[in-house]
Amino acid sequence: MLTIGKLAKQCHLNVETIRYYQRIGLMRIPETTANYRYYNDQDIETLSFIQKAKDAGLQLSEIQELLHLELDDREKVRHVIEQRLEKIDQRIRELQSLKVRLSTWIDECKTTTDTCCPILKALKQ
Repeated sequence: MLTIGKLAKQCHLNVETIRYYQRIGLMRIPETTANYRYYNDQDIETLSFIQKAKDAGLQLSEIQELLHLELDDREKVRHVIEQRLEKIDQRIRELQSLKVRLSTWIDECKTTTDTCCPILKALKQ
């Protein structure tokens, strides 16, 4: 049994992060015993799950959805991950478009003979 401070230390998190996860429903809030809330191995597993999912690029809402699914609910789990992948692909396309625009501006800046900066000119239009 761990207090929130010891749980945070063991999981390399801030106490406020754990409290936030509790407020948004990602983690349970244990009952108070002798003025303390004690956490168990299941809480450590939950925090590990959350961290691994965050490292994989999932958002907290997606993590919450996955936490409530059963281990054998492969179709629903796959659906959550496929949706996230679509969002990532869309963001990659947006970033690639932004890269092209910025690269074009740099090329114009390097090659223009105008006294006015083409980048600032484009931004002011």
